[in-house]
Amino acid sequence: MRNKLYTLSGITLALLLIAALLSGCNSKKQMMDKPDNLINRITLVNILAESYLIESTLQMTSPDSINKEELARQYYKDLFDRYHITNEQFESSVAYYVSEEKSAEKLLNDAATLIVSKKTEMLASEMED
Repeated sequence: MRNKLYTLSGITLALLLIAALLSGCNSKKQMMDKPDNLINRITLVNILAESYLIESTLQMTSPDSINKEELARQYYKDLFDRYHITNEQFESSVAYYVSEEKSAEKLLNDAATLIVSKKTEMLASEMED
């Protein structure tokens, strides 16, 4: 299973989040069962922010310059290896946290805030050079 495709395209991630949000809206008070290997929320926020950056990089990569699927596979493999998680663990953790509307909103807001923060740091660093 370790060789399973490590990539979640932006569309797949968006669909997973939307599906979980919709299911959460139907039962706002009931979260799904907690997975055995749940990633803690703060770590998941960091992973989601990095995942967004990966997807942005892939979108900006010229289709002629490299095989995007292979590049995505390597980026996500590196990301998951750095956090010592599997693709399945990532998917089940996202599904768990977004199964309740308020939890989903907080997770996505925190990830968006982190992304903006990282972008601000990068822009400030570029201005110093």
